[in-house]
Amino acid sequence: MKKALFIAFVVLTVSIIAAPAAFAADGNYVFDETGTLTNQQIDSLNRKAAALAQNRECAVYIWIVDLVPEEYARTLDDMEVYADAFYARNDLGYGADRNGMVLLLEIGDVPGERDYYWNTHGACTKVFFNSKRETILDDDIVPLFIAAFNNGNFFRVADTFYDSVEKGFASYKSSAMLTNLIVIVLIPCLIALIVCTIWKRQMKTAKLARTADNYIPANGFNLTGRTDQFLYRTTTREKIERNEPSSGGGSGSSSSGRSSGGKV
Repeated sequence: MKKALFIAFVVLTVSIIAAPAAFAADGNYVFDETGTLTNQQIDSLNRKAAALAQNRECAVYIWIVDLVPEEYARTLDDMEVYADAFYARNDLGYGADRNGMVLLLEIGDVPGERDYYWNTHGACTKVFFNSKRETILDDDIVPLFIAAFNNGNFFRVADTFYDSVEKGFASYKSSAMLTNLIVIVLIPCLIALIVCTIWKRQMKTAKLARTADNYIPANGFNLTGRTDQFLYRTTTREKIERNEPSSGGGSGSSSSGRSSGGKV
């Protein structure tokens, strides 16, 4: 009996430990430990996260907690340790490199400032580097996060986060395409233009001479022979008008006895 209870306890413990990983593997990307979001809201967020995972090869998670343990809420480094441990414990991420990110939101009613933290893993870190994450948080997420403590709309915070991540990927892709265009096309064209310009300048060494001095040796030259060679012949022809015959016609006799006619 005791052995059966022990085996049941081990199985239950393993299932509890493995549950978060299975939860993430089943296409669920929202970890709401407070029950703040409705099932419909979680489904909506999961669809956006699934599209990101498929199109961007990056798993994007939302982790909502009541309170961050005090020992992890002191500095950003402590929050990073806390978020990284959650990521590793639940075996999160996309692909062999476990590309992904987690947005941690603390929404419990505690004095002082509420904590939030966004960390990235794998190739996602290249897209969302520190300054870019800070800009998105300051401009898109934090204002809604603060307002949510009055209106209770934490779903809007999470939903906007997924939209901002998608925009970030699209912006990075456009920048990468522009960079590739510059590297692959524009830079080689610029180099070719510079090389051709240099070659052209090197070839323009001839200058227009005003006199023939450049073609005459310093000591002058000796004429050793001269030949006239006619390459063309010109022929001029002149038309001779014929004389009209006399009105009398006939023939006559000259002193020499020879006859001369009226026509040639």
